[in-house]
Amino acid sequence: MLWITRISLQRGLAIVQQAQRPLLYRGIRTAPTMPARLFVDAENQYAHSILSGSLKPYQIARIGDLFNNAAASCEEAPQHVLAPNEHRTKPADLYEDLLALVQFCSQTQTQISDERFADFVRIFCEELHRLSDEQLVGSLRSLQQLPTPESTKTANYMELWNTLDIECCRRIEGWSSAQLLLVSDAWYQLGLVRIGEFVWLALRKLGRKVRKLPPEQLVQSMFLCNLLRRPVFEMFDFEHNLAQCVQQMTLPELGVMAMGFFKTQTPIRNPELLQQLFDRLEAQLDTVEDITLVALLKILRYSSKLQQVDAVNHLLNALQPQVERVSLLTCLHMALLGCELQTCNDELVERILLRFEHSLDEARLKDLERICLVIALFNLRTPSGVEHRLVQRVPQLLRSRIDEILRYPRCYTNCLQFLSMRQVCDIELLTVALEPRFVRHVYRSGMPGREYFHLDSLAQLLGAEYTGAFLTEKQRQQMGKLYTQYVPDGNFKLNKTDRVMLEIRDALGSLLRTHVHAKHLLPHFDRCDLVVCYDRQQQRVLPLSADCPADYTGVLLTRQHLLGEREAPHVETLAVVVAGWNNVIRDKERPTGQFAMKLQQLRQMGHKPVVIYWHEWRELETSADRQDFLKRRLRQAANI
Repeated sequence: MLWITRISLQRGLAIVQQAQRPLLYRGIRTAPTMPARLFVDAENQYAHSILSGSLKPYQIARIGDLFNNAAASCEEAPQHVLAPNEHRTKPADLYEDLLALVQFCSQTQTQISDERFADFVRIFCEELHRLSDEQLVGSLRSLQQLPTPESTKTANYMELWNTLDIECCRRIEGWSSAQLLLVSDAWYQLGLVRIGEFVWLALRKLGRKVRKLPPEQLVQSMFLCNLLRRPVFEMFDFEHNLAQCVQQMTLPELGVMAMGFFKTQTPIRNPELLQQLFDRLEAQLDTVEDITLVALLKILRYSSKLQQVDAVNHLLNALQPQVERVSLLTCLHMALLGCELQTCNDELVERILLRFEHSLDEARLKDLERICLVIALFNLRTPSGVEHRLVQRVPQLLRSRIDEILRYPRCYTNCLQFLSMRQVCDIELLTVALEPRFVRHVYRSGMPGREYFHLDSLAQLLGAEYTGAFLTEKQRQQMGKLYTQYVPDGNFKLNKTDRVMLEIRDALGSLLRTHVHAKHLLPHFDRCDLVVCYDRQQQRVLPLSADCPADYTGVLLTRQHLLGEREAPHVETLAVVVAGWNNVIRDKERPTGQFAMKLQQLRQMGHKPVVIYWHEWRELETSADRQDFLKRRLRQAANI
């Protein structure tokens, strides 16, 4: 077994193998972690290649013959740059000298930060406002040829791009949409879209007339929104325009649009447009590229509501033959497609899990988290048993992902929560997650997230088996107030499940001739349950103990909390649990993993759950029918 003797956040939580130490030796240091490696953004590069390779009139800043007029010899730095003449400040001369300097740096791999160029850069920046639009854009494009600087704040380089940014911003109002997109593309190729101000301000101007943009300008504008990850004005205008010209776009172009909608967290609300995306994607599944497929799957998952359930199911069926053709990441997004609507195609998910089983060691921590979510949420039992084999392997894999855990610690804690839904609990890993210094590393400021509410409750339910740390009482109280929903009554907006609960509470009250309380027996689950304490010897309902904790305190309510001194084997504590539509896998007689865990934990605490499904209750038309129904359920649970 692998033992971790020390977790050092400064060194990357190094693993040292020693034979007589537990997993967590209390040596966690909370120094900042080393910065994560910057991965190449293949998605954006692919999206840009769609635009640059199209025959449509996209505004792409191509280098072309930009340097044809520059000095031919590059063995030595241009003299006008090394010894700039205060009188050689005509725009054409400055522009020619800049191109010569860039060509020299490019061919000799000299950094622009060389102090020999400082005077020229200063003069160029001072006179930059006199350059024509063509010279200004050419200067911006030329910087792409420089050797990669150490930083965007490198001397000379920062002065150049910052001054270019200021001047480009000053000319925005006078430029056409095509010119704005061309200059924005030059900034993208330079890698400074999110650092400079120009692209954001250009998009603000473009945003005023999004509804009138031709298809290619609409796609390119959305590509820029995708880069910034910020919505521009009313994003509905993008959707309105897309609905008008969706048939004029190729599937890869629709993929670029999908990236923009998803990255700006803008769901598509037009059901006709969504259906067209479903149809276009399904018609080209055999040839669609992985990145386009993933982009469309993301936005379809993000945007789909109940009325899209049939379309989601149809697409899930059509995706089955593609599992072996596409990448593992694409398979993951196939599996995630039905998560928002609790819609699962068991055969598709099993195929995807079998692919993961063969490549699990190579999967990223983020992918492990998401595939654990799929297994936990859909709560499926496959004929091959692959889901059981996977969840048994994940804990050991987590032990070898220390560097990734430090970069993405919430992926780690989420994994543990999802594994617990499949009754997989590694106490050593749980101890690490609840260690106070690790909690502070995950949430450097503010309260821990909802997954910690689940993990802390899980640790409490383990009893003496768990000897590690817990969250503080203050943290539990804060979580109880923030993460649990209000007990439904007439003072708050009610949804359908709330209304069913109130109807059941009133019907139970009439049947038992007493007030029925709604309590959060398990506060880490947001919805409360109806509580009935029944004495089988006296054949009557008992009131809750006067010492029962108040609502929203984050306390796990045991039988002792509910009954106080009257706690006895012949007294039953019944939890009437309302199962809403999102607690069940759609079109299947199977609860979600989270709901199944709730029922299991209620039983573990000695309570007897009485599950009432919302659709069963809705089918009962009269009060007599409802009371007869409740009598049968209570008799089945506790012989009441």
